[in-house]
Amino acid sequence: MKSFLVLLSALLLAACASQGVRLSPEQRQAAWQQHNLQLAGLQNWSLSGRVAVRAGDQGWQAGMRWSRQDDLQEIQLTGPFGGGVVLLRQDTAGVVLRDNRGEEYYDTNAERLLEQVTGWQLPVNALGYWVRGQAIPDAPQDLELDNNGRAKRLSQQQWQITYQQYGEYNGLLLPQRILLQRAADAGQDNAVEVRLAVNGWKLSP
Repeated sequence: MKSFLVLLSALLLAACASQGVRLSPEQRQAAWQQHNLQLAGLQNWSLSGRVAVRAGDQGWQAGMRWSRQDDLQEIQLTGPFGGGVVLLRQDTAGVVLRDNRGEEYYDTNAERLLEQVTGWQLPVNALGYWVRGQAIPDAPQDLELDNNGRAKRLSQQQWQITYQQYGEYNGLLLPQRILLQRAADAGQDNAVEVRLAVNGWKLSP
């Protein structure tokens, strides 16, 4: 009976959202809890799209392919830093970054390695959650939900994440347009803006 009531509640929430009915705060929270559970179970996936990064008067754009299978994830960027392909590969043994000249670098921390090789500070590990529309678990957060009970704005680890568009993939709503911003530290010109445009998601069991 409990499982039936949970399913019925989910169906009612979905029907309200599809008909443009404005959900109450309690209904939005219930929808978010259900959606967040689905995201937590999404461990094997891949996406393709584009990323644009700007810090001060410097910036770059690249095509992006990102895949995650169990403990292995790969981020491939095509065209950044003057051309070529940059590949970041991370598993339980550590992280490998191959630059656009074919040189390989190793570390145990993806963010530290990326900064050492390219000079860019990007929250690689956190992005694995944010790109799916999910906050980092067990970390301080300020989350605003949209009318469908999905993440609309998220503040976490000094970053402001704005979800501008969602698309449906295998019955699951996933982000398609994301804006990430980090304000400059006091007295420094180190503000960062990242724009992600996802062309498509592929979900695996």
